Amino acid sequence: MTENQKIIKFIDDYLAKNALDGLSAVEASRLLDEAGLLADDESKPGEPMRRLLRDGDIPHARKVQGKWFIPRSSRPVAERVKAGPQKVAVSRMKILLRFLYSVLFLLVFEILRLIVQVTVVGQYVYLLIVGTPSVALKKFGARVSDYTYRVLRYLTLNENEKPYPFAKFPAEVSPPEADVSFE
Repeated sequence: MTENQKIIKFIDDYLAKNALDGLSAVEASRLLDEAGLLADDESKPGEPMRRLLRDGDIPHARKVQGKWFIPRSSRPVAERVKAGPQKVAVSRMKILLRFLYSVLFLLVFEILRLIVQVTVVGQYVYLLIVGTPSVALKKFGARVSDYTYRVLRYLTLNENEKPYPFAKFPAEVSPPEADVSFE
């Protein structure tokens, strides 16, 4: 039995024993860490489990309102692993709806592109006048780039959750660097 099969079996057994519908990634990660099946990351609880989920290693898991939900699997682990990831037929209507959302987000992307250009020019004008970068513009640029990243992931079919305003505005992925170098 592979590590992923052991993880799925452990989660299934836990859910059955406790009569639960499912677990969040953080809950599952904590339980798996305690059982010695998957070491958790103390600085980012649940991150190792979310990585497995994003990679499709727990094929029956899904995102619900932006958070991972791991329900009980419907087939025995060995049978599910042999079959591989399930292909689900998607209706043309759902494809068309996703396409329409993508057209909307293409427009949003063009606006974001303009905002980034204005922010860059503004930052350099400020830098030339004052001699140091504007902290507020750096933070704003970081938030815009994080949001742009989410939009691009949705547009390129690498993420299913629609970006803001259909979901919460993304949290800061990586804060701006404190010192700027001009090398």
